[in-house]
Amino acid sequence: MDDDGELLEAGLVEQALEFVRRNTPVEAVLEDGARRVEKPTYPNEVIREAVVTALIHRDYLLANTDIELAIYVDRLEFISPGRLPNGITPERMRAGTRASRNQLLKDVMRDYGYLEHMGMGVPRKIIRGMKQHNGTEPDLIEEDERFTLPLFARPRT
Repeated sequence: MDDDGELLEAGLVEQALEFVRRNTPVEAVLEDGARRVEKPTYPNEVIREAVVTALIHRDYLLANTDIELAIYVDRLEFISPGRLPNGITPERMRAGTRASRNQLLKDVMRDYGYLEHMGMGVPRKIIRGMKQHNGTEPDLIEEDERFTLPLFARPRT
């Protein structure tokens, strides 16, 4: 960032947002029945929060593993290496239970303006954001040595 707080070049969060924007469709909807408005498949604030959460909470002790962002026809998947930290379960995560694995990264991301709700991003931003956007609720899946967060393009039948 420069002296005015402007971003000098796109970081991982911005690159992920741009990747999803370039590779997912935009739907045209009529607002008030008259004006055409473009609606992305996934809201930027949800994608941003999912990327930030994956970066902050992944297990960096697992060598030769990366955070993955995959785009499918019906969903996005964020895959973060490592099990959930400090007794956190998907159910506790949904309820807003907080636990930090990488405090220094969390502090840096907060200082650069990527983090607002300390420990509440999953329930307040990701889950609530998807429900408001298209009525879906993401899964929170912990299996083996990875955590997967799928975001769905439309309600499942």
